[in-house]
Order: sequence, then C-alpha cells, then structure tokens
Amino acid sequence: MKILKYILLFSFGLTLLGIVSRTLLPFRGGNELIILGVLIMVILIPFYSIIAFVKKQNRIESVMMLISIPLIFGVLFRLMTWPFGNSMIIIGSQILLLISIPILIYSIIKKIKISESILFATIGFCSLTYCFKVLFWPGSKGLIISAFLTIATALFIILKKKDVFSISKAVLGIIILLFSLSFITKESKLFQTSHIDISNQESNHPEDYYNYAWMLYCEGDTKKAKTNLQYAINELNNPNNAYSNILSNNHENHLKVYKKAMNMLENKNWDTLEWIDESMEIKN
Repeated sequence: MKILKYILLFSFGLTLLGIVSRTLLPFRGGNELIILGVLIMVILIPFYSIIAFVKKQNRIESVMMLISIPLIFGVLFRLMTWPFGNSMIIIGSQILLLISIPILIYSIIKKIKISESILFATIGFCSLTYCFKVLFWPGSKGLIISAFLTIATALFIILKKKDVFSISKAVLGIIILLFSLSFITKESKLFQTSHIDISNQESNHPEDYYNYAWMLYCEGDTKKAKTNLQYAINELNNPNNAYSNILSNNHENHLKVYKKAMNMLENKNWDTLEWIDESMEIKN
C-alpha cells in the first residue's frame, strides 16, 4: 500500500511539472506530462481504494481520492481544451465538497483522521473556488480569499503534527501549488496585463489580441474572445498602430486568419489556432 501511495504522489508531481512547463517555463512536453500524470492517478486510485477497504486502512483517504476522479478529468480536459471539461469541473468540484464536509464532521465526532479530513475538506473548497474562477461565476473573488485563508488554517493544523513526513502534507503542498498556479497561467488576468495594454491599444501587436482571444475562447468566455478578435482586426487596419509597418507587407494574410477565426468563433467551432510566424507564412 505504501508503494501505491508513493506512485500516486509521483503522479501528482508529474502533473504539477507538466503544468509548470506548460505555463511558466519554456519546456516542451508539458501536455504529455499532464496526461501521463493524470492517467497514472485514475488507474491506480481504484486499486488503492480496493486495498484500503479490504485491509480496513486509510478508507477516508481512499474515498476522497476516488470521488476526486471526475474533477481530475475535468481539469485535464479543460487544460487540453477538450469538450466537456467545464461540465466535469462543475460536477467534480461539487461532489468533492459535498462529500468532504460530512467526512470532516464524522472525523471530528469520532476523533479519527482529523488532520486528513481537514486536508480533504480544504481540497474540496479549493476545487469549488477553482470552478468559480475558471468559469467566471459571480463571487469568485470572495471565494479565492476564503480559499487561501482555509489553506493557511489547514497548513497550521496539519504541520503541527510531529511526524517528519506524511503523504497528507505532501499532497496538501502540491494542491496549494496547483491552486496558486491557476492564477498565474496564461489563461489568467496576468497574461492580459502583461501582454495587452488596454489603455494604449495602438502599442499592441494585433497578434497579441488574437492569441488572447483564443485563450478566452478556450476558457469559455466567447464574448470577450470576440471583442479581442475585433481589436486584432481593428489594429491591423489602423495605420497608427506601432506595428503597422511590419504588418503592411502581409496585411491580407493576417486579415484572412483573423476573419476565419471570427467566423469559427461565431459558429462555436474554433478548434485550431492558426498563427503567422516571423516570415509571415500562415501555419496550421
């Protein structure tokens, strides 16, 4: 059983490394690492749960991992921009939170596995916050603040345990990192403020708007995606744009890409990001 625990921990690490390499560092293979990490998790979690119930050990832990599978798949599908990712995140986050709360209450009453139950309740609340954040639902800002306060409280309680190392501590650390990374990825507001200067549109390369429109579309925010695509078209046709001289030689090819994207966006079938490299050739 310990071996399975460490393999599962390794799969969490692979997923984390994949997200980091995909969003923060210029390493290739991020998608592959995420997929591999998730596949190891969802294959081994049922085996771990069966062994836990047969041996009557770590049953609370195994139940929480088992019911987290829909959310894990939802996060994977959303990161890969595959269909039904949002639906799985909604269902998975609610299941995780609704089951983690009764387990926490049961653990406190029975005075067993309290720290682990606090961990899982924290993860449940963070998953709901993540759901609100990525779907742009009202109240997400308040939930984010509450989630970080919950994490701080859980850290204080769990780290008071005197054991040098535990799977619970490692998992909590990874969850905190994943939760934090969700706010500094290219799909977040950080990308917009770093790459798109709203107050001075003429200083932005039209392709920045185009790339950001694609990310917004993948997030499910079609309205903002359409607005940014229109910005791309407007600035491409703006002779006062700082990059107008660079774009003038291949104006028609750029316009063709942007208008095609606008058409696919309106038909909700924008499934490929075409781009134009430094030599101004259209790429698929």
